[in-house]
Amino acid sequence: MRNKFFKLTAIASLVCLSSVASAQWTFSGGYANYNEEDSGVDINLGAIYASAGYEYTSGKMTFMPELRLGVGVADDTVFGVNVEIDSFVVASIRGQYNVTDSFGVFLQPSYGRSAVSASAGGQSASDNTTEFGFGGGATFKLSETTALEASYESFDGTDVISFGARFTF
Repeated sequence: MRNKFFKLTAIASLVCLSSVASAQWTFSGGYANYNEEDSGVDINLGAIYASAGYEYTSGKMTFMPELRLGVGVADDTVFGVNVEIDSFVVASIRGQYNVTDSFGVFLQPSYGRSAVSASAGGQSASDNTTEFGFGGGATFKLSETTALEASYESFDGTDVISFGARFTF
């Protein structure tokens, strides 16, 4: 068992070292709209986010582990109850196919934690949820270091549509 662990670690290290020359930091920011419909009740919430990732490129494929942090900026009122996103953290791994030098499409499984609160009549309650999600989107490069992105993700019935800009260094 221990020998297998060392072999896997050595192989992973070699793969990482060989791809460092084609790797770069990326930072992004944008707006995300959260929509959940349950039993005829429709809740729409807005949030802004910032993210950091490390992009590995191999031919037309790009892989990027990423961490997104966000806070709510638009709340919703349902049956007199104000609902809002307090914060969220999402970790994802993006697999992107670069169709052309300036256009790519991607898929990304994600794992996120969100804090949501509700208040009415001077009373409030909050809830933290942790869920897996999956989504995809498209990216359009404006230059070698700047791109615009649009994506869709689903987290256990919550639809998230995001628009943002990504910068590479």
